[in-house]
Amino acid sequence: MSQIIQKLADDLYEARRTLTPIDHIRHQLSDGDLDAAYTISEINTQRRVQEQGLRRVGRKVGLTNPMVQRKAGVDQPDYGIVLEDMVFSDGIVRPRSAFIKPKIEAELAFVLKQDVLSADLESIKAAIDYVTPAIELVDCRYHNYGMSILDTVADNAACEGLVTGTVRKAYAEVDLDEVEMVLYRGDEEVTRGIGRNVLKGPINAIQWLAETSLRVGKPLRAGEILLSGSIGMIVDWDTDITYTAEYSHGFGCVSARLEGGR
Repeated sequence: MSQIIQKLADDLYEARRTLTPIDHIRHQLSDGDLDAAYTISEINTQRRVQEQGLRRVGRKVGLTNPMVQRKAGVDQPDYGIVLEDMVFSDGIVRPRSAFIKPKIEAELAFVLKQDVLSADLESIKAAIDYVTPAIELVDCRYHNYGMSILDTVADNAACEGLVTGTVRKAYAEVDLDEVEMVLYRGDEEVTRGIGRNVLKGPINAIQWLAETSLRVGKPLRAGEILLSGSIGMIVDWDTDITYTAEYSHGFGCVSARLEGGR
């Protein structure tokens, strides 16, 4: 492992620990060196697992919505790791003091009942236990969100947590491509979208994740929760007001609140 990769991992780890943002790291890596960026993310995941005794419980796919890709200036998805201290129940209240630059986005999450050892769609569908509505809690360890794909990958795809709803549906029960979502800030609508915004269908994001996970030798495992990507736009998560994502097709809603200042 190169010294620069270890240094960048240390810088990002310290930024998260102290809530002190740093400069983007892309200029210190070779153009397009995604392997290095994922190595940085993995170093810090391993460090949290070892130092805090945390378990890996899932993964997230990011940058699956063309609107989000354009806003982020990238043209491909990425993924991050979800640890057990990052999963919250509907209605969670999180402290503003735990974030640097909090944002929020609404998605669908898939939970697996068996390992995914082949990336063909039928194998993936057979491995799904249920689908549930979710909100991703986003944070950025940099001074701003003007990230390249290398910056976001190294920063665990900007994932700081997820909130799951209470409704669970079998994969075949609903046409996920047609599920509509509206995200409200209090009573104000801030973004909306439809399932097919996510790589033309949320299952395609899970297939991309399955293929990528197999390629790096870390297949998706039974019990994992998988975030498939934002149905609408990512939005600022303001304090002291409840954000609620409402879904069609019987998925209900899921909410989260950020409380207090820093």
